[in-house]
Amino acid sequence: MTPSSKARRVLVADDDAKVLDAYRRVLGELVGREGSTSSDLDELSAELFGDDTAPSAELPLLEEVIYCRQGEEAVGQVEDGLAAGRAFAIVFLDMRMPPGIDGLETARRIRAIDPDVNIVIVTGYSDHKPTEIAAAVGQPDKLFYLLKPFDGTELQQLATALANRWTLDIGIAKELAERVAQLERMYAELKASEARAQELARLDALTGLANRAGLSERFRAEARAARAQGRQLSVLYLDLDRFKDVNDSLGHAVGDGVIREFAERVSQAIGGDAFAARLGGDEFSVVCFDRSRVAELCERLLQACSVPCVLANDTVRMSVSIGIAHADMEEPDLVEAMRQADIALYAAKSAGRGVAVEFAPSMERDVLGTQRLALDLAHAIAADELTLQYQPLVCAKGSPIYGLEALLRWQHPERGMIPPMVFIEVAEKTDLIRDLGDWVIRRAFADSRHWPDLVTAINLSPAQLRAPGFVEKVATLAREMNIDPTMFELEVTEMVLIEDVARAAEKLGQLKEIGFTIALDDFGSGYASLAYLSQIPFDRLKIDRSFVEDLRSKSGADGVIRSIVGLGCSMGLSVTAEGVEDAQQHRFLQEAGCTHMQGFLFHRPLTVEAVMTLRSARPQQKLRA
Repeated sequence: MTPSSKARRVLVADDDAKVLDAYRRVLGELVGREGSTSSDLDELSAELFGDDTAPSAELPLLEEVIYCRQGEEAVGQVEDGLAAGRAFAIVFLDMRMPPGIDGLETARRIRAIDPDVNIVIVTGYSDHKPTEIAAAVGQPDKLFYLLKPFDGTELQQLATALANRWTLDIGIAKELAERVAQLERMYAELKASEARAQELARLDALTGLANRAGLSERFRAEARAARAQGRQLSVLYLDLDRFKDVNDSLGHAVGDGVIREFAERVSQAIGGDAFAARLGGDEFSVVCFDRSRVAELCERLLQACSVPCVLANDTVRMSVSIGIAHADMEEPDLVEAMRQADIALYAAKSAGRGVAVEFAPSMERDVLGTQRLALDLAHAIAADELTLQYQPLVCAKGSPIYGLEALLRWQHPERGMIPPMVFIEVAEKTDLIRDLGDWVIRRAFADSRHWPDLVTAINLSPAQLRAPGFVEKVATLAREMNIDPTMFELEVTEMVLIEDVARAAEKLGQLKEIGFTIALDDFGSGYASLAYLSQIPFDRLKIDRSFVEDLRSKSGADGVIRSIVGLGCSMGLSVTAEGVEDAQQHRFLQEAGCTHMQGFLFHRPLTVEAVMTLRSARPQQKLRA
């Protein structure tokens, strides 16, 4: 069905008559309103959801709103509406609707009937965590939460955004249905042929590439040919960078789409020089037919996977890390070559991701040294051997300095300066991340005594925020060290919201009550929905540095930044741009309305001593914005 033939219908299920009356007063104002009269925030939400097209002006915003008191009745309404070709765009569900089925079971049944409907869980208290609800209901990208008592404006904005998004989503339903039908026909044809079925056993079902069995069989054949012709085979181990974040934030359906797109790009990049296989998850292998072509092949693979992946309403930034090993010419062994390539892949990840690294025997010692690195990090935390550097945060004009962001550094006694991403990754894989985070907070509190008139920004990890008693620990430490919480800005990423928005909202709200300022860091790099933002007491949005970098080369980057700044202004938030490196970026960001900035154009990270020297040389910088 096309969007113009689908009316926006809303279903509300709540056993409380007073709550239903509140819905009627708020949603009634949207019934019959023309889509062309949508507010600036509606258009902005559509852009942030990733929609490329504005809703049709011919459609009313909402055609009708149906109200019911019990879960079974709501399920029946959805079933009848879908059968009549009048599906619902949004369902607002109360979690508790005695004496019938509760909101969780209602949502599960509705999702089974209509996978396209946007379900909003509305509750003041729930027996179930959001992660449990998402696991039971499915399709978390179409599952939202609204806390009681809800604000009328917030409800209208959420209904408007979801109604517009639903209209655009179903516009591609026919195309998706045709694609699914095509795949089903292909599968039926494969099943019909026994020979083809045997071939299918050697293929990855998701991508169509060879699987592990197919890889082994093909490698043996190529190895025989290579020995006869005096060629040396090379094995590449490919891994998508930070793919887990995509699955965790956008769901496995989008993750599968990224895997398929990645497989297609790999196939196109290798041409006739190699063959590819999917090992599982986001791991792939490429066997190059001639060692002399490996360098060029890796360049093509890295380039092909550097372009963002666009899937329906989602844009996913991609990069790949590659480990390279060369098979023995006399006795090519796939298992040994893959083992060496895997070690080289780990080195590529440690080197910063998005690169190709060739195996060297010394790398085996590095892999064995990873465990040693974790032990060394634990010792460094306990012995106070880490340091913090501070990057100045400036006002829109580039001065004065209003604050400093704490950045963690580790000078290893034997290995030298270790990149933060390396040892932080080690900390996240162990139980060290909370100890590491606590060390940063304590040290930043102590260092801040040197600049009591400047704000100090501290990054919090999701693991820290999840830790029991974290808020109480920070509050106690602030009292013991006699610091002013109002002079500290605590920064969290969008992943904190996605993991458990209700708990994050509670803990960040408690920190804000103590006096801390709360900032959403790297905004735009994750996948938090617009509905999440209204639930968290943020004071500031920090635009991810990748958007600022895109100003140099990518069209549309300026529009994205203006949208984010507009969102921040509409919510009464300050907006900081990260990664400002040249004057042209600075001018645009200033004109776009960013209130604060940071980056190499103004200052690089400084030691405590360097900060003190800077302030002595430029005393006017002591003034806060």
